[in-house]
Amino acid sequence: MPLNLNRVREQFPSLNRPAVFFDNPGGTQIAKQSLDRINKYLLESNANHEGAFETSQKSDEVLNEAHAAMADFLNAARPEEIVFGNNMTTLTLHMSRTLARTLNAGDEIVVTRLDHDANISPWLLVAEDKGCKITWIDFDVEDCTLKMDEFEKALARKPKIVAFGYASNAVGTINPVRQITKMAKEAGALVYIDAVQYAPHGPIDVQAIGCDFLVCSSYKFFGPHAGALYGRYELLDELKAYKVRPATNKLPGKFETGTQNHEGIAGVLGALEYFEWLGNQFGGAAAESLTENGYAGRRLVYKQAMTAIRSSRTNRRSRVR
Repeated sequence: MPLNLNRVREQFPSLNRPAVFFDNPGGTQIAKQSLDRINKYLLESNANHEGAFETSQKSDEVLNEAHAAMADFLNAARPEEIVFGNNMTTLTLHMSRTLARTLNAGDEIVVTRLDHDANISPWLLVAEDKGCKITWIDFDVEDCTLKMDEFEKALARKPKIVAFGYASNAVGTINPVRQITKMAKEAGALVYIDAVQYAPHGPIDVQAIGCDFLVCSSYKFFGPHAGALYGRYELLDELKAYKVRPATNKLPGKFETGTQNHEGIAGVLGALEYFEWLGNQFGGAAAESLTENGYAGRRLVYKQAMTAIRSSRTNRRSRVR
C-alpha cells in the first residue's frame, strides 16, 4: 500500500503551522509519537537511574525499551549493543578516544572526503595525539562516488580503522557499505559508519553489513536531538571506557557517561514507534520478501516502514521524470 501523505502529515503537529520548512538536510520535524513519549516521561517517570522507587523503576523501563527498540531498528544482536548520547558527533568523539588506546604511532586510519566532518575530525585528532597516519579516500567529481581503487590501495597497507559514511549529507550519494566493510574487515580493520544521513531513508541491518560501529541521530528521523551508537558487543565489552568511578562496568552503561537525557531517549523510542505505525499501515507489500530474509516481529515492521519510505520516494522521482 503506497504512503498516504495526508495521514502521514497528521502525525506531525508542527506541520499545522503556517510555515514552510527548508531545513530537511539538517533535521526533521518531530512525530507526535515522539512528543507524546517525551511528555509522558516528564510527567510520569521523571527520575534518575536505578532508584528504589516507582518513578525510577518506570524510568528504567522506558530506557530499557528504547535500547531494545533501537536494537531492533538497526537489527543489532542485542540491546546492550546500543549506546545513547547527545548526538553522533559527541558519541564519535567519545568512541574515537576509547579506540585511540588501541593504536600505536604509525598506525593508519582511513577517512573519506565524502564524509561529514563529524566522521573525520575525531580521527584526525586521534592521529595527532597518537602519531598515526591519516589516509584520505577521494571521490569522483563527475558522479560523487568514492574511488574504490583508492580504498583497495589503502587497505593493502592494513589500516587499523576505516571510517566512512552510509550516505553523504552534502550530495546524497549512498555508498556501497557492505562492499567497503567486507574489504576493510578482510584487511583486519575496524569499521566505523556514519549513518546519520541514511537512517531516515532506508532500512539498516548492522549484522548484514558486518560493521563494528554505526552511528545515527534521531533528530534526522523525526525524533528529538539525541544520538545512538551501535557497537559490536564483544568489542564494546573489551574496550576500556572513559567514565567516572560510580558508573557501571556493564554494557551499555559504561559508555553512557553521567546522567543521560532520559526524556530525549524516551523521545527516540517514540520516533521508532512512529515507524512501527508507518510499517503496520503502509508496509504490508514488503512483508513477504522481508520475512524470507529472516526478519520477524518489530524488526520486520521497522524494515517494512523503511522499505515503504524508500519505495515512495522512488515512485515520486519516477513520476517527476
